[in-house]
Amino acid sequence: MCGITGFWNKNRKPASPEVLRSMRDAMIHRGPDAGGEYIEEDLALGHRRLSILDLSEGANQPFHSPCGRYHLAFNGEIFNYQDFYPELKSKGFLFHTTSDTEVLLYLLMYYGLEVLPRLNGFFAFAFWDNLERKLVLVKDRFGVKPLFYTETDQGLAFGSEPKSLFPWGLAKTLDESQLDELFFYRHVSGKETVFNQVKRFLPGHFQVWSDGVRLEQEVRWYHLGEEAQKYRTIQDPKSWYEETFYDSVRLRMISDVPVGTMLSGGLDSSSILFAQHHLGYSDLSSWNLKFPGFEKDESDLAKRLSELYGVEYNGYEFIGDQLADLLTEIIRVSDEPLMHYTDSVLLGLSKQAKKKVTVLLTGEGADELMAGYVRHKVFGNRPRYQLLQFLRNIPDQLLKQERLRKMKRYLSAPNADFQLMTNANELYLADLKKLGLEFIKVLPEYRIQILEEAKVYYPGDHLRQLLYLEMHTHLCSLNDKNDRTTMGASIECREPFLDYRLVTGLFSLDTKYFSTSGKGKWLSMNTIGKKLPDFIQNHEKVGLAIPWAKYFIENPVFRDHLESMHKSPIFKSGWMTFLDIEKTVKEFKLDPITHYPLMRSLFFNSYWFKTQFES
Repeated sequence: MCGITGFWNKNRKPASPEVLRSMRDAMIHRGPDAGGEYIEEDLALGHRRLSILDLSEGANQPFHSPCGRYHLAFNGEIFNYQDFYPELKSKGFLFHTTSDTEVLLYLLMYYGLEVLPRLNGFFAFAFWDNLERKLVLVKDRFGVKPLFYTETDQGLAFGSEPKSLFPWGLAKTLDESQLDELFFYRHVSGKETVFNQVKRFLPGHFQVWSDGVRLEQEVRWYHLGEEAQKYRTIQDPKSWYEETFYDSVRLRMISDVPVGTMLSGGLDSSSILFAQHHLGYSDLSSWNLKFPGFEKDESDLAKRLSELYGVEYNGYEFIGDQLADLLTEIIRVSDEPLMHYTDSVLLGLSKQAKKKVTVLLTGEGADELMAGYVRHKVFGNRPRYQLLQFLRNIPDQLLKQERLRKMKRYLSAPNADFQLMTNANELYLADLKKLGLEFIKVLPEYRIQILEEAKVYYPGDHLRQLLYLEMHTHLCSLNDKNDRTTMGASIECREPFLDYRLVTGLFSLDTKYFSTSGKGKWLSMNTIGKKLPDFIQNHEKVGLAIPWAKYFIENPVFRDHLESMHKSPIFKSGWMTFLDIEKTVKEFKLDPITHYPLMRSLFFNSYWFKTQFES
């Protein structure tokens, strides 16, 4: 796991080493162990290294072919890299390291981009052919590893984080046209970002840039729908799932540095800890967030499970000034606005874990794969969905629970496609109407494109369409969160549930294996889940939650921002001038539960703007 960056100037302008180092070292947190560079006339590649495999200096990057023609700057891991040794050695390649980067370099030299489907891992890399003067940029199947780029009259620049592009000469400015999607969906999907001229590389794609800095090709090398459709028939899904999951964990334990596990006490992370125990790994550690006195605190479960499997438990709480400092730090690390609001405490936990480990495994991705969120139950079966429609006709005063009032707002748009698109939302059309914001754009092109694609592969099946959509939208935001919150502490995060064999295989299965009854995640619950202790199996799904409504009012730093946020320049941008922030704050203080979703969005986006543009 590392950070990559680079640029290719137009008009043959020589590449500046000073500019490259500024771009590279803006991400020193991604790779504190070494910094490398390669410059060839008008092209520059930079690399920050976090040593995971082969800790020697010989494995520092960029990597160069023995002939001097090819050069590679790589971020990520190829977990099955050892499988390629006999094949490559038989073709005459000699190895000088035990790094997966050297394996990838030789694979690209021999097979070109046709080798990508054979790679099991997560990655983003830049591959330069000095003879043909071609630059290839590649991103993994599900966008686990980040990559951003920009093309201007000056040339092409790319990097693992947006902050690496600004030293190249790109001005950091807000793209107000993205505020609609950011406000409504909490995340800008597809290629777009909140920064002008900064593009996000799409998952499962590669680009080929040719001499003159011209985009020659942009190819979707991994297509989930197509790959799932042609996946082999799985005769015994339960056995297949269990075997593949164990092997995924085994591969993600390959490391020359200590490995730990982020443990919540839920099904997914508990399954990883069980798998490690089952496979015979020792010297394990678990890392858990504690919220003493909060109804959603699961630290007792995490500690109990760790003790059961002989795993060293580490639990931490982050409050007060420490939490405020972490929020500022993670905003600086993340560049983009926060969507999930757990980023600050996860960064704090990663910083603690860094004292003992350099790799953390996490259960991220399981809910998107196997319909594990409570909100997925809406589309779990047709009778339930039809019954829920009656909520639209019940007056609010008769709906005593906030979750039922929220469901009514969600269903207020009686269009199943739009309900699929907004399933992960906190704000709905009814909320926009109340705010007088019916005019904002709530149909982003990329989300519509992916939903239409989902209909082709899962016609008439709303649940499967939703999961397909979330693999290309919601999961991408989670991947960004995981990457920044761990790499901000110089830790590599690995997700066993996002092994491509698991993902593609699961999407090839019949919908009967995606029951949303109980905790959902039918295959997981009926395989690994059955092997977990009763106190995990029977515990109600909670999910990581932070009592932000309480913190906004009681934490002095956050309270100061709450009282002054109406002055934020972000609320003078575009349609946000129509919001009455002072009124919204007063309403929130009177009724924090009802007004929490709106306040959380306004608070965090204005806090983000203050940190990114006013500090």
